[in-house]
Amino acid sequence: MSNLNTQLDRAQLDAEKMHPREPRQQGAIPMWVADMDFPAAEPIRASLLKRMEQPSYGYTGKTARYYDAVTDWMKRRHQWDTKAEWITTTPGVVTAMGFAVRAVISPGEKVVYQPPVYPPFKRMIEQNGGIAVPSPIKLVDGQFQMDFDDLEAQLRDPEVKLFFLCNPHNPVGRVWTREELAKIGELCLKHQVKIFSDDIHHDIVLSGSTYTPIASLSPDISGITITATSPSKTFSIPGFKMGNIFIENKALRQAFRSVVESTGVSDIDIGAIEATIAAYNEGETWFNEVLQYIEANNALVDQFIADKLPQLTTFPLEGTYLKWIDCRALGLNGKELEGFMLEQANIWFSEGYTFGEEGAGFERMNLGTQRSNVEETLARLERALQARG
Repeated sequence: MSNLNTQLDRAQLDAEKMHPREPRQQGAIPMWVADMDFPAAEPIRASLLKRMEQPSYGYTGKTARYYDAVTDWMKRRHQWDTKAEWITTTPGVVTAMGFAVRAVISPGEKVVYQPPVYPPFKRMIEQNGGIAVPSPIKLVDGQFQMDFDDLEAQLRDPEVKLFFLCNPHNPVGRVWTREELAKIGELCLKHQVKIFSDDIHHDIVLSGSTYTPIASLSPDISGITITATSPSKTFSIPGFKMGNIFIENKALRQAFRSVVESTGVSDIDIGAIEATIAAYNEGETWFNEVLQYIEANNALVDQFIADKLPQLTTFPLEGTYLKWIDCRALGLNGKELEGFMLEQANIWFSEGYTFGEEGAGFERMNLGTQRSNVEETLARLERALQARG
């Protein structure tokens, strides 16, 4: 069994999450960026060492063993039959967002997205010539849901050419159901809008939920969809920059690849290739243990907050290892809440307001870490809230 409780000195390894960006983050426990702290699966480490022992580091291609590893994983874990020819590799999913915008829209056309959502969604739309159109997710009876009436109203605009989906959703933790995804597909087909689906957390699905690639629902929906995946979140290897972008429709795929090729960044390096193959072929046992560990961390947070921190509210976590915590009852605006967490609680969360104005008053907590870090975070939070009165 993997020793997931092992604490690595990540600061000495130049881990981004460990290095403060401003003085008040100094000494704050880092629970912000979506980067797991667990030691990576041993087969990944062994594969990288074996490859690097060979003193040949020239241009390295992606052969059948790479594509077989990726497509076999999607079939085995998610019952999605894909083909190697559908895959375009990129240095990551965020990069692919920008490529998708350039491939689908003309400058000044619109892209719909669903805040609160991962900050690069809006940024990549706007920085690549698009107009970002929000269709916010709404909180109904303790569950985050899509507002399909508003979504259709936005998609109906003839200037909207692309819809950005996040599945599982970061930060609210929803894994969209087949019925919800089918409704999205129906609306996008009806209004001739293409779909970019950020599925980077597709493997991290907790008990009781099932991830469904929207492109798997029908040939028609697949024909308008770009699905972005990566092993980086699943296997705690985001330091290797890689994305596997699935596009079945040949014309859409060629449009996307043309943009990728125009930037000269279609290749991924030797380490990314070897890490991906080892992860998908030999890392499943490790990942299953990690998933159980994350579930236990999530249960701990839910129970602690319910028992001891009635000022805060949590929500059922269906997917990702990111906990969305409602702190609005504290009566603080986004910046004030950030100050309280850093200066009084000494905790470095991802601030809700960075996910859009809809996220103000929320905090995002990383559960992909050792239990002792989760316990320390909760203890600091309790002391700070008691001191606040």
